Amino acid sequence: MNTIDRRSFLQGLGAVPLLWGAGGLGAWAPSGDDRTLLVLELAGGNDGLNTVIPTGDAAYTRLRPRLSAVQKGAHALADGTALHPALARLHAAVAAGHATVVHGVGYPNPDRSHFRSRDIWHVADPAHVRVAAGTTGWLGRAADELVANSEGMPAAAIGGLEVPLVLKGNRVAVPSLRRVEDFQWLAAHRREPVAVDAKVRAVVGGAGPGASAAADVRAFVAATTQRAVQLADELERALGRYTPRADYPDSPLARDLRLVAQLVVSGFGTRLLHVGYGGFDTHARQLPTHAGLLSGLDGALAAFVADLQAHGRADSVAVLVHSEFGRRAAENASQGTDHGAAAPALVLLGGARGGVVGTPPDLGKLDDGDPIATLDFRGVYRDLLDWLGIDARRVLGGEFASARLWA
Repeated sequence: MNTIDRRSFLQGLGAVPLLWGAGGLGAWAPSGDDRTLLVLELAGGNDGLNTVIPTGDAAYTRLRPRLSAVQKGAHALADGTALHPALARLHAAVAAGHATVVHGVGYPNPDRSHFRSRDIWHVADPAHVRVAAGTTGWLGRAADELVANSEGMPAAAIGGLEVPLVLKGNRVAVPSLRRVEDFQWLAAHRREPVAVDAKVRAVVGGAGPGASAAADVRAFVAATTQRAVQLADELERALGRYTPRADYPDSPLARDLRLVAQLVVSGFGTRLLHVGYGGFDTHARQLPTHAGLLSGLDGALAAFVADLQAHGRADSVAVLVHSEFGRRAAENASQGTDHGAAAPALVLLGGARGGVVGTPPDLGKLDDGDPIATLDFRGVYRDLLDWLGIDARRVLGGEFASARLWA
């Protein structure tokens, strides 16, 4: 190996802690204040019409003779729509001004493929066709902006085994974390320099034409590891200071959100977070499946909101809840719904305006059987980036109309 790219080496080594800054726990924080964005992705294509129900639209019952049963017990909003009966706590958050329902979010010429539509949302480009080596996600580009003049770990994927495309950047190697112990492995292994050196040798080699470069990298790793080791105990104490102030349900989503709350309350400095919550591809027997999924979402989000409020952090954390697409306006023959297009999104906390914004779907005017998008999803991204203090134009590659999430 004649040349060694530092970023490629670190990614190959998998030594995420080596990217963390020195000089005390404050050095872990990237530039800017402590505002934090959590993107909670409902994977599979959540049925927006049975989440935010257009109860005032006569076509709804005609298009969904069986699935429209969710109108019974639904929680009325102020504009002729209502939230699914399982979303009682989310409805209370909307009424209290702590959550915002955003109607009609989508993009022109929608794609009904899970994979391509998800990539479009992640890349923030409806013209996106395929993922290449240099493809980046909008949160990854935002993370690049945060570390442009500082160190730290600005972003993380929570709960999964892989880092999603949305977090891929050019400057930052983003980790995927499932539990607090993932942050603490260095403290447990800080007395194993031989094992670290062996791993370095496996990546960069120890002899031949690249020996000099390999020695330089090993020296870099040794020095950086020593700085990270000095932070390990301080980090462990910081994470240990968190005590949950809400009763989280016993579910994977709730555990992921509890970890997010722990990072936020501990002052860890990570400002861009992603959590996935799957199972929303409801082609058959949708009513019980969808109710269970939304009930799980409602309980986990309610605990997360209450926890942050009790810790005084509700205004410094914003949560975007979205899916890659909605479902068709008409139910299918299997008592479910098929892949659609535009759907509502939710924004919680962060001092956003609350209530309902945008235009509810008009089921009398469909585009090939789908509700028509009335708000470009990049307008939602723009507002969130503006709130974070990040240059939205640089991240999104253009100017997009505001969703007016903040008054």
